[in-house]
Amino acid sequence: MQPTVSAAEASQRVQQLVEEAFAQLPPGASLVFNDGSDVGPCEGAMQGRVFAEKRYRIVVEPGSDWPADRAIPTLVAFWEKAGYQLHDDRRQERWPRYVVRTPDDFSVNIAGWDRGDHFDYTLTSSSPCVWENGTPNPG
Repeated sequence: MQPTVSAAEASQRVQQLVEEAFAQLPPGASLVFNDGSDVGPCEGAMQGRVFAEKRYRIVVEPGSDWPADRAIPTLVAFWEKAGYQLHDDRRQERWPRYVVRTPDDFSVNIAGWDRGDHFDYTLTSSSPCVWENGTPNPG
């Protein structure tokens, strides 16, 4: 059982990945915390470890002509250039989603929610399972 980053470090990295992605998008929108906790329990073979996850809504200013149709393509191009590995590509579905993994095994994604007359988007990032304090608990 190898040491990992701590839960606090994982939470900081998750936040960094969301902010990094949002910074690539055009002005005219803001990030609003939607849900997720700093730390949650892992299950199965990873029991005893935790993961960090945060989800934000991308909120467009009223009356803005923010280019919602460019949100996913912009992040796909950025993540490809950054060398992130594709994990799930559902861009062609009614509720599009694009998920990548970073070299340090964190994930980050953008998801769209079809509201009929517009799309709402979320940015989410999560960590791999880590030890709470970065090292296995003595047992």
